[in-house]
Amino acid sequence: MPWWAVGYLVMFLLLTFGGIWDDLQRPDRIWFISGEMLSACFVCLFMLGYFEPSIGAALGASVFPMIVIGIVHECMAAKRTIESGLADSSGSDRESAVLTRAGLLLGAVFIAPGYLFGLLLGLRNLGF
Repeated sequence: MPWWAVGYLVMFLLLTFGGIWDDLQRPDRIWFISGEMLSACFVCLFMLGYFEPSIGAALGASVFPMIVIGIVHECMAAKRTIESGLADSSGSDRESAVLTRAGLLLGAVFIAPGYLFGLLLGLRNLGF
């Protein structure tokens, strides 16, 4: 695995643990924490499977349901973030909306490579 992929995974896992720490203070935290952990496992498997052919071959076509489950979780987490951002009274409504959108954009940009490697892995497993 190249150094930049290892660096990506380390940063991704650090941010995931930060998200889990944040989720510890929310109601219904068990659902969100388990979703964060599942999504992190999927992204790690995608990256490892892409660069390690034996792991990738073992995943086979199951990569596609994993991608769908992960993206559904990310959409639910984004919805929760938007709703909690609207309920946050620490700043003006405009400031809260801008910060929420910026956070969502940054999160999407950061997690997208993991799912892109999952898609590439799945296509490779299908012979494309």
